[in-house]
Amino acid sequence: MRIVFWIFLALTLTAGSVLAFGSDEAETPHLVFVTEYMRELAAIEHIRASAEKDAEHGKVQEKLLSAIHASTLFQLELRSQIGTLKGMHLNAAEYEQVIPGLIDIYAIKIGYYQRVIDISTNFLAGPKPGIDYGKMLAEMPQIRAELEDIDHTLFNPISPLIFSTLIDRKPDSKNHVSHLIITRAERTTLIEDINSRFGAKLDQKDQNSGVSAAQVLKTFLIDLKCSDEPWD
Repeated sequence: MRIVFWIFLALTLTAGSVLAFGSDEAETPHLVFVTEYMRELAAIEHIRASAEKDAEHGKVQEKLLSAIHASTLFQLELRSQIGTLKGMHLNAAEYEQVIPGLIDIYAIKIGYYQRVIDISTNFLAGPKPGIDYGKMLAEMPQIRAELEDIDHTLFNPISPLIFSTLIDRKPDSKNHVSHLIITRAERTTLIEDINSRFGAKLDQKDQNSGVSAAQVLKTFLIDLKCSDEPWD
């Protein structure tokens, strides 16, 4: 996982070594944006874990009700996240589409969760003529696969690109990028925030995409020096 991240990061920094500013709009501090992204991943992970636990038990009707409940929570959280992201902006040319891209992805997920709600509601309502219940039932695992694919996309390449916004592009004496744009105190606060939000899941071997992204960021923060540390 670390190798994939650093390969992607090297390609990103090489391609975007010269910054171009495409907007006069006030830029959101990169630390604020990355912190918000971590909050968003943690909020979705909390809903996912609760939904998974609820789905372990109960009859079919209860599971359908749980699916509606969880999907509605996902939608509410994603809409809130979209609202927050719409108030943010990154100026650099290689980053200016990151936030709009996240908004588009979140909107797509909202649509999939609405389909889960619609299908579950149809089953709860009981048999009605003209409805192909078999087709709807077959659609559920397809929706799940699509959502998983979106989460994988968020993990790689989008998350590494987001994390790279914290890198200082100034090269060190070896012509490597080795420093963050944040101080040691800010890095400590961000790491503590990650630990608090994800807890023991960061140490699990089989991590989902959201937890994996948080673990990658934590590793990334530890591996690089901070803005107030000596330059080689």
